[in-house]
Amino acid sequence: MYICTTGKAKKNQPATGSYVAKIRAGQGSMPPYVHLGFPQTANLVFVPNFKSHYLGGAFDPFYVHDDPAGDKFRVPNLQLVDGLTSDRLRDRKSLLDEVDKVQREFTSNRAAESIDHFTRSAFEVVSGPRAREAFDLSREQERTRQHYGMHRWGQSCLLARRLVEAGVPFVTVNFDPHSYSFDMHSNVAGGMRSAGPRMDSAISALVEELYSRGLDKKVLLIVWGEFGRTPKINKSSGRDHWGPVMSVLLSGGGLRVGQVIGSSTSKGEVPKDRPLSPYDVLATMYRHLGIDPRMTFLDHAGRPLRLLDDGEVISELL
Repeated sequence: MYICTTGKAKKNQPATGSYVAKIRAGQGSMPPYVHLGFPQTANLVFVPNFKSHYLGGAFDPFYVHDDPAGDKFRVPNLQLVDGLTSDRLRDRKSLLDEVDKVQREFTSNRAAESIDHFTRSAFEVVSGPRAREAFDLSREQERTRQHYGMHRWGQSCLLARRLVEAGVPFVTVNFDPHSYSFDMHSNVAGGMRSAGPRMDSAISALVEELYSRGLDKKVLLIVWGEFGRTPKINKSSGRDHWGPVMSVLLSGGGLRVGQVIGSSTSKGEVPKDRPLSPYDVLATMYRHLGIDPRMTFLDHAGRPLRLLDDGEVISELL
């Protein structure tokens, strides 16, 4: 998972979305990196994989914890306190800017820069209507919502489409391990009857809309897990973790789609030909985004670290 989400094999590295947020930023009042999927009450052991770490807190994802398929779906970060209008918020912002001028004269470290950037970005998101409209799924026709599926995965994918249309450069939809999970260590048949149809409706609807709405050149969709599953069923009628082989789906991005690249042995044990790595997928992603994966950023120790140390663009897709 660390390699898939950060492009690095060790922990506490910036997520790819955080790199994109720093390099590309958002358009206008939209957050540059949005993460959908983890319920706020869940045991968020994987959250560090998606954070900005040494890039600074301004480039952490904008988290949406609520289930967008629920009747009470809210994005709390976009709600103004009762009685506080946008005009009053701007008055307070002007006062805050005056106070901060003095502080900034004495402070020039990265943390202060990060906080200042974060405050400015948060103000733009909260004070403008663009973000609130993009997150408002009630603006979608009912048949469109039903096409994606009225469940967390389906509505999250629909929300992701709305966000990229509104100018968000990077969206992660996490098919979390806390509801109809693919982490099926037991009863894989029953688990697939639950998770399979939800994924089918969510992903197929998203792919169809990317192409029907003319987004297939602009938006690259990557669907992957952090590893495969054991070729053999275990004693609990499930499948366990299996690193040697996995599958990845790519769509849009102006790529030559409709092909299968590489293969595994007949039992799905190991790659048979044209083995690829997560680094290759990320190199292809960065190419689509117009980002040089050899670009460096300084870590906490002041060392320049590349976005990717390994990986080549998947040539068959170009």
